Amino acid sequence: KMLKRIPFEAICWLGALVLLASAEAAADHFSLCPLQHAGFPFCPGCGLGRSVNLLFHGEISASLQMHPLGIFAVIVLSLRIVDLTKQYLKHYGKSY
Repeated sequence: KMLKRIPFEAICWLGALVLLASAEAAADHFSLCPLQHAGFPFCPGCGLGRSVNLLFHGEISASLQMHPLGIFAVIVLSLRIVDLTKQYLKHYGKSY
């Protein structure tokens, strides 16, 4: 019952960060990116994901080179997860 109240958005963002943190940093990788599959050589979204992955592996300069907003994205997503969790804890216990 309690798990049903945890914000789905928080679970999704946390899951995405965990997947990016645990992924192997490699040049060639499986991707669901439609631009990559269409043959485009650059996708800003893929660069952002790789940047976050490199950041979690401690390669800060490589992360910044891959996409300058990677660090910002981790900060924003982390703050969003914290905010959603705080909202959940504030309302937990109230009957809906």
